[in-house]
Parts: sequence; C-alpha cells; structure tokens
Amino acid sequence: MTKILCCIVLLALPRLAVAAETPVLTWCLDHFSRFHAYETGKTPYGPSVDLMQELAKRAGFQLKFSPKTPSARCFRQMQTGEADLMSNLNYTDERAEFIHLIPYNERIPESLYLKGDDKRHIRSFNQLESLSLATVRNYTYHPSLMQLIKTSKRHVEIDSIETGFEMLQRGRVDALVVPTQSSLDVIADHKELHFQFKRAPVDFSVVEKRFINIGLSKKSPHLALKDRIEHAIESMVKDGTVKKLYAFDPLKHGPTYLADDGAGPKKQP
Repeated sequence: MTKILCCIVLLALPRLAVAAETPVLTWCLDHFSRFHAYETGKTPYGPSVDLMQELAKRAGFQLKFSPKTPSARCFRQMQTGEADLMSNLNYTDERAEFIHLIPYNERIPESLYLKGDDKRHIRSFNQLESLSLATVRNYTYHPSLMQLIKTSKRHVEIDSIETGFEMLQRGRVDALVVPTQSSLDVIADHKELHFQFKRAPVDFSVVEKRFINIGLSKKSPHLALKDRIEHAIESMVKDGTVKKLYAFDPLKHGPTYLADDGAGPKKQP
C-alpha cells in the first residue's frame, strides 16, 4: 500500500511543478528612442524596459521580449494573442476592441513647428485659423485637438513626419503639428534638418489631458492576470515609480537641434 501511495505522489509531482511555473508574457516592442532602445545584439533598455520589468515582478509573471518588431505588426499579433503586451499606447476605440488599455502616465503633448526664420509668435489657439497646418495621417490626435486643427486656413494630412518637415521647409505649409518625441528624433537623425525649425509656444496640453497605456491582448492566454497587472500598475503610479522612471522632458534631454534651443546656429551655413 505504501509503495502504491509513493507512486501516486511521484506521478503527481510533474503536474504540480508545471502548475507552479511562472507565466511568461511576451512584450511586443520596436526601437522607441528615449523610452526603449532596441539595438542589434543588445538587450532592450530604457525607462519603458525598467517599467515593464517592475510590472512583471509585482504582477508575478516573467517578461519575454519580442524580436524587434514594427508597431503595425505588434498590433496584428495583439489581435491574435501571439503577443501579450505592448506599452506607450495611445487610446483609440479601435484598439480597445482587441486590447485592454491600462493608463499609467500622462502623454507628452504634441508640438507645433514653424520654420526657424518665421517671425510669427503662435501662442493661442485662435492664431491657428490663419495657418495652413500639416498633420500625420493615421497618428492618433485627440479629437478636441483635431477640431482646433481643422479650424485652420488649410489642413493637409501627410504620410510621415519626415514628409511634413520637408513640406514645411519648402513653404508648402505654414506649420506642422506632430508628436513631440518622434519629431525631435527625426530632426536629430537628419543633419539637413538641424536648426531649420522652431517650436511654437502654443500649449496643446490644456486641450485635454491624455494618458499613455499598457496594453494587454484580449486574446492573451494569460488574461487571468489582468487584475494583478492593473493592481500592479496602480501601485506603481501611487508610489511614484512611474513618475521616477519617466522623469525627463524630451525638450530638455540632450540637444533638440531646434533653431531656438541655443544649441547651435539659427541657420545652416
């Protein structure tokens, strides 16, 4: 009888071990300068990586990095459940259909750029009416901001931030309204754009505060962790972890290569 019981216990041990394994969730990510760097041959690093690793620790799962993956493909993987998590997401109704979007930090407001030698001082929303403005097609602007933009003299949608700066440089539009972080990266990566533009002092953050979100796929096999993930994020917001990790201003973090940032000449020689 004792031998039979021992055999039963031994047979049960592998199942218990499997049940006790820490769940592994895949975070789908691409290189996103100043938030998470994904460089060839290196483990991803940056504030978002630190945040997601802390989230995994508090919620009780193991974090797995995807290969470097463009965001459009990440969204497709979130739709199927091939990927479990994304970060730094803006809310849209379309995304909410297949992703649980959990807010964790205020987003950086968009910037309005003018040519570096433009003498206009755009400080108020009613000044937008006299401008021809360009925005990026398929970028998620807040509806209230888009309503302001559409009051302008002319509104043009362009395919990329690079195209927008090219149009602005050629005088085909008066100003460009684009995400702050990505636009600064575009300027930094293209020497011909250095010190050619300035950022207008109009403040879009007062239109309506918006948040960036961590996304959990609604097709994830680990949906049972949703409450734990939400509670972990809430605790990270309350104890200041998120604020500490994201405590940098992209307009003050390193050279911006803007015509009015004091880091270089007003015009290229």
